[in-house]
Amino acid sequence: MAKIGRRFGRTTNNYRLEDIWADPEEIGGTIQKMERNYPSLRKKIFIITEGPYDYEFYSRFFNPNLCEIRFANSRKNVITLITAILADMPEKAQDYIIGIVDRDFSFFEEKSNSGLKNLFMTDTHDIETMIISDEIIKKVLDYYAKISAGGAFQRNNLAVLREGSMLNRLIECARLIGLSLYVNEKYDLKMTFKHINCKKKNVFLDFTDPSSLKIDEEKLMELICKRNQTRFETFREKLSAELLENKNYFEYPMQICRGHDLMCVLLTDININYPLKTGEKVRSRDLERVFRDFYNEDEFFRTELFKEIECWAKDQNQKIKQPVFIRNIN
Repeated sequence: MAKIGRRFGRTTNNYRLEDIWADPEEIGGTIQKMERNYPSLRKKIFIITEGPYDYEFYSRFFNPNLCEIRFANSRKNVITLITAILADMPEKAQDYIIGIVDRDFSFFEEKSNSGLKNLFMTDTHDIETMIISDEIIKKVLDYYAKISAGGAFQRNNLAVLREGSMLNRLIECARLIGLSLYVNEKYDLKMTFKHINCKKKNVFLDFTDPSSLKIDEEKLMELICKRNQTRFETFREKLSAELLENKNYFEYPMQICRGHDLMCVLLTDININYPLKTGEKVRSRDLERVFRDFYNEDEFFRTELFKEIECWAKDQNQKIKQPVFIRNIN
């Protein structure tokens, strides 16, 4: 049951958020109640994700007859919930509840996972970095070209400036932002980066050239400094030290980059060079949904995330009795 006063709307996929949203305490309480009062529901697998977009994505792959997917509203909440369940619920119930979270920057930490056996992470930083590729970028750009009001001549001219991998260009523009966020998190600098986004205004245009898709790193640093003046010098010292001492961050671009930042860079290109016939601007969440719509589901079944959950499901095979994933349904 959703909290009183929280406003929900109906999504484009025509479900109500209050039907799939709950606080960790509410989800845990519901599962515990069903475990005590409705033993037959032990045959269900409960999958806790971070947010509604994660819910939409993972719903494509799990068997709806077996799996109940919910979201806990943050990575921290998912981990809190799974930890509480492992500590408080009967051992048998633990076999029917898992959490899926974004890996975030844990790839670069000494302990790359929480140690929770029922918690699974994306292969890369998040869902977007796990699904993005040059192939899917081309499909997305072809889609926007078809619904654009023009600009083909301009796009053809820009192609000369953008030889090579489009994905690599996005990475070049987003990796320093990712490292900056990681340094802030690693040293607990308590800086804010919320102003670097493309939700209402695409701030990426302040430091990214929409023609060549190249980043001006000094302008990015100036933008970070504006909102973090008292902490900026300490931040810059830590950032410089990390770049000197740890040269491997950029060798793992899909771990250091956030998918949202990659999308924001591409959005600078789309809204300038692929103008919609309606005159409206493409929003970041619209672009992310288009990426997910074009994602080949077979690619998910090649991920380590899938393999790890499938291995977990095989261990529970005698109890579950049904395939966890859609692809295994005859």
